[in-house]
Amino acid sequence: MMEQKTTENRRVKNLLLLGGAVLFVALSVVLLLVLRPDAGARDRFVIRYGNEQSLTVFADETRTVVIRNGAIAEEATGESGENVIRIEDGKAWMQTATCPHHECVRQGVLSAETVGTRPLGTWIVCAPHGVSVEYAGGAE
Repeated sequence: MMEQKTTENRRVKNLLLLGGAVLFVALSVVLLLVLRPDAGARDRFVIRYGNEQSLTVFADETRTVVIRNGAIAEEATGESGENVIRIEDGKAWMQTATCPHHECVRQGVLSAETVGTRPLGTWIVCAPHGVSVEYAGGAE
């Protein structure tokens, strides 16, 4: 009789431990899903050029985009109407431009960290060439 109670007590104890472990794992999974950042929301830059055309480049990419006379070009040549945009390490900037005063180049680096301190906020704009770069964050 005593041996049967001991076995029953062990069985109850093991079931309680198993239930507690299952509950712990379930709560952990729920917390991870709720608290983790959305994996699909990657920071990005939207480059606008030409006749309302745009190109999205994710901030975690390393890329050079050349826009010449309202279209994407293969490589920089320094020809008239050209902007070279560099994206690297979560930052974007107008590397070179053939516009008259190079204001877009002087606008500096655009990133999540700099949008609050820039005169144009989330934008780099080359008005003479109709080219802009917008920091669009992780929103779709």
